[in-house]
Amino acid sequence: MTPDDFFRGLRSGGGQAIPCLRLLRLTADYFDGLRTEVMTLVRTQAASDVRDAAHVTNWTRPRGSVRQFSLFNASGRFDDFSTDHDGSCFGKRFHNGTAYPAIARFIDGFPHAVNFRMNVMGPGGRLAPHEENVFIRTQAGSIGARVRCHLPVVTNDLAELMLDGGIYHLEPGIIYFVNHGCVHSARNGGAEDRIHLVWDMLLTRDAFELMFGVLVPDFSAIRIPAGEQTPQPVRIERTGAWLRLPRMEPQSETGELAWCEVQ
Repeated sequence: MTPDDFFRGLRSGGGQAIPCLRLLRLTADYFDGLRTEVMTLVRTQAASDVRDAAHVTNWTRPRGSVRQFSLFNASGRFDDFSTDHDGSCFGKRFHNGTAYPAIARFIDGFPHAVNFRMNVMGPGGRLAPHEENVFIRTQAGSIGARVRCHLPVVTNDLAELMLDGGIYHLEPGIIYFVNHGCVHSARNGGAEDRIHLVWDMLLTRDAFELMFGVLVPDFSAIRIPAGEQTPQPVRIERTGAWLRLPRMEPQSETGELAWCEVQ
C-alpha cells in the first residue's frame, strides 16, 4: 500500500474508509511468552475502571466490566490514564521491563507511540458506537494523523468489533490497523475476558514503513502478504446513533495530509 492509498483510506467517509487491516503475525513462541506476561500483569496489577465518570474513555458509555492498564506513561502506574490521549510521545515509557521483558520488547518496537493500553473487557462488556479524531495539527502546522493498532491477546468467537456497520472478529496474535475515525464499538458476548493491546502512533514515515513497508520489527513477527491484509466482516449491521468527539481540526477533511515529524 502506498502512502497516498493509505491517506485516502483514512480520509474517506460514507463507508468508503479503510476499516481495518491485518499487518503482522507474531511468531508462536514469542506470542506465547507475551500472552503469559499479559495474563500475569492482569492478575497481579491494578487497573483503571473505564466505568468511572472521571476516566478519559468513559465518554464511550462502557457497560459491564471494562478495565484498562496504561502501559506507557511517565508515572509507571498501570492505573494512570492521565496522558493516554494528550497526543505526545515524549516523557513516556514502559517502566516494568524487568518483570515483563516480552511486553517491553513489543512496546519498544513501535516508533512514536503516544499511548499503549491493555484493554480488558469482561463477559457481556461493551462500548457504545463512537467516532474519534484521526487527524491532528502537527508541530509544523500541517495536517497529520494518529493511527491505532490492536493486538488481540485473549479473545473468543463472540468478541466483536464494529467498524462502520461491519462486524469483525480479530484473531489472536495478529497486529491490526483499526481505523478509529470509523464509527466503531466493541462487545464481548463470550464467557471469558477479551484482552487486547491497543496503541496509537503518530503517522511518521517510520511508523508507516513498519506498518506497510520494509522496516523489520524488533520483535518476532511475520508480515502479512498484501493480498491477505483486508479482513472481511462476518456480517453487516445498522450503525444507528453514535457518539462523536468534537473535531480537532475543521480543515482536516480537506487539507493536505503530511507526515508527522518528531524530533
